[in-house]
Amino acid sequence: MSTETFRARVGDRTYDIVLEDGRLRVDGEPKEHAFEILRTGYVSLIVDGRSVPVAVERTDDATLQVTIDGRRTEVQVKDERALLLEEFGLDEALAGGGEVRAPMPGLVLDLFVTEGETVEADQGLAVLEAMKMENELRAPARGTVTAVHAAPGDAVDKNQLLIEIEAS
Repeated sequence: MSTETFRARVGDRTYDIVLEDGRLRVDGEPKEHAFEILRTGYVSLIVDGRSVPVAVERTDDATLQVTIDGRRTEVQVKDERALLLEEFGLDEALAGGGEVRAPMPGLVLDLFVTEGETVEADQGLAVLEAMKMENELRAPARGTVTAVHAAPGDAVDKNQLLIEIEAS
């Protein structure tokens, strides 16, 4: 049994989407659908018997420009991993300034960067084990690591400063 969960935001409206064993549910309601990729960025979508040509262009990791019936719309999509990070407050921990803080108490398992190293936005910086799960903490922006305040094996508290990055 395979299940994929997504949350899509279009304007001020949010949709919870679940694909489970080939079945689609949107906000809990089952939807008959067929989906075929015609070529990169172009999809043939049939939902509830209605054919909908769709063009999709990724603008960043979470945002798509979607054109349906000639109307272009920005859609923000979060997959199951992003939703889990959001649930545990990890997305906020990664988004703030040039500081990466522990989103919850845990154990630093690994560090991927050193002081003086240049990092790209969304680059993995460290792995924190919390609540029996391994969570990769990522760079909030491109920059230079100015300080590392933790080492593998360190127990850390919620909101403890782990890494400082100066944006470039």
